[in-house]
Amino acid sequence: MFNTADEVEAAFYAAFSSADTETMKQVWADSAQAVCIHPMSAPLYGQAAIVESWSNILEKGGGRISHRTLYRRTEGNLAIHGIEERLLLPQGVEARMHATHVYAHDTKTGWKLLMHHASPLPVKDGKPKPERLLH
Repeated sequence: MFNTADEVEAAFYAAFSSADTETMKQVWADSAQAVCIHPMSAPLYGQAAIVESWSNILEKGGGRISHRTLYRRTEGNLAIHGIEERLLLPQGVEARMHATHVYAHDTKTGWKLLMHHASPLPVKDGKPKPERLLH
């Protein structure tokens, strides 16, 4: 049981880095309302679909990831974190993402991850950037 949203966040990134599917399952809320949006992908709903997706990613070895929480907000039983991720894939490619995490607290299960939404950040250092922004 996770006592804070920060504990869930730490477990999420540790599970990713160590390709630990069981811990990844434990961090997610067992709810039809849970949603995961991988970069450039359609939303996945419910713990089963989300964990299956992460299992497929983690069985390939996950990757080295570092993260920095840019902002936190907690209101009642919900916490929202904005995170910058730096992912080094096994092929030696680095990806930078912005992720939004929403955590929910339940008195029986503690804090759990309810939503993960990641989007690629523009490439730096003179490399191509998107032609236009959508927003």
